[in-house]
Amino acid sequence: MINTDIILIITALTALIFATIVDIRIKEVPDWISFSLIATGLIIRLMHSIIFTDWPFFFYGLLGLGATFLIGNLLYHANQWGGGDAKLLMGLGATLSTKPFYLAESNIPFLATLFILILIAGAFYGVIWSISLIVKNFKKFKLEFKHLLTTRKSYVLQTTSMIASVILLVLIFFVDSTSLKLAIFILAVLLAIYFYLFAAVKSIENIHFFKKIPVENLVEGDWIAQDVKLRNKIVLTKRTTLEKKQISELKKLNIKQVLIKEGIPFVPPFLIGTIIALLIGNPFI
Repeated sequence: MINTDIILIITALTALIFATIVDIRIKEVPDWISFSLIATGLIIRLMHSIIFTDWPFFFYGLLGLGATFLIGNLLYHANQWGGGDAKLLMGLGATLSTKPFYLAESNIPFLATLFILILIAGAFYGVIWSISLIVKNFKKFKLEFKHLLTTRKSYVLQTTSMIASVILLVLIFFVDSTSLKLAIFILAVLLAIYFYLFAAVKSIENIHFFKKIPVENLVEGDWIAQDVKLRNKIVLTKRTTLEKKQISELKKLNIKQVLIKEGIPFVPPFLIGTIIALLIGNPFI
């Protein structure tokens, strides 16, 4: 068991390191990395089960693959993750579905811990990435931010959030519990700044993540940001997550370019979250 855990960890980390480098460079995770990780993880588990007559070890790999398949597809179709991210999660599900031998027992499965830590790492990573984009494109960001503040939709959102914040602040005077007062105050502050956070995120999206690219450069998992039309007929609606057959159809229709929404390369948080999980296990015990 000990040697098998080490082999699985080395396999997963090697795939994640390579996938991180590729994702940062070309913002895409090739399918062969994820599929190789799935196959290798299951083969290692199967060999262990045959040698040591420990079949639950293999079946846990299948269970992890099934669970991450469902979660990955849910996030993919909700336009939260790209297809490469979902498949990479499946690779981790097949490979790291059981707790390594050296970690303490936990009240939640190791795979759940791994997923939670990846999401937490992704949140911090996204904030840092966004701040770096603001600093790098500050002049464009400033102009876009000011523009968003002047739109009617923004005015309604700003007014609504401020009214809600004031109502909560008034409510504090009618509450006796100190802890509840603190919670209401924090919520009121968050509501007061929500609009500005929303405008900042939207400004970053508008100046960095929306790009027109040639159809021949499209890849599976790209997100369509604007309806694709041909002779005033909609070929693909916005928010479509592209599949290979749709890319082929666009090429056949001789459509030159489309507007897509790029996302932040999300494989680095996979690597960071996995390393943390492997080092400390469940930090919420």
